[in-house]
Amino acid sequence: MEIVFQIDEISLAAKQFIIAASGYKIYTFTGDLGAGKTTFIDAVCKELGVIDAVTSPTYSLIHEYRTIHKEIIYHIDAYRLASSGEAIDAGLEECIFSGEICMIEWPSKISFILPGDIVASEIFILNQNQRKLVVELH
Repeated sequence: MEIVFQIDEISLAAKQFIIAASGYKIYTFTGDLGAGKTTFIDAVCKELGVIDAVTSPTYSLIHEYRTIHKEIIYHIDAYRLASSGEAIDAGLEECIFSGEICMIEWPSKISFILPGDIVASEIFILNQNQRKLVVELH
C-alpha cells in the first residue's frame, strides 16, 4: 500500500495508516534522515489518542506514551545502537513483546529481535512538502 500526502495533510495519512495497520502491534519506520519518521509517528500517536508530547527518543532509545484510554505506546529509535547487546540491555525486547503498540525507527539495527508479524513502512521525500509512505504487512 502507498500513501502519498502533503505535510499539512499528515493527519489524514496517519488515519489511513492506522486502518491499514489494524490488528498489528509492531510498526517499523525507515527512511532517510529528515524524511519525517518522527513527525509521522507523532501524527499516528495523536490519532491514537496519545496525551503526551511525542519527541524523538534518539538519545534515550525508548519513549513511553499514554493514550486517553490509558493504553501504552512505545516509541523506539534504534539509530544510535552500536550492538545487539546494547539493544538487549536497553530493554527493547520487553517493549516489543509487551503486547502494546510499539513504533520503531531504524528497525534494521534490531531486526534480530523483531517478530514476524509487523507493519513495515518506508517514508520517501518526494519534495519539500510531499512524502510517500510505503506500507507492507508481514
